[in-house]
Amino acid sequence: MKRNVGRLDQVLRIGISLVLIYAGFIDNELITDSLSSNIIGVIGVLSLIVALARFCPLYVITGISTCNRKDP
Repeated sequence: MKRNVGRLDQVLRIGISLVLIYAGFIDNELITDSLSSNIIGVIGVLSLIVALARFCPLYVITGISTCNRKDP
């Protein structure tokens, strides 16, 4: 798997993922519907996995890459 998620994209994904995980799983008063909160939490977890792996399958399908050449 070739990396296709750059550093800025990774940092933004981690931040947004943590907010989604918090809203979906931790704070039950933000979203009162349990199905919606679970879906939001799962989206946050999947986004966090993508950010940590620095590989996005959707980017492969669309041909997008946010990595720089010098990005390790």
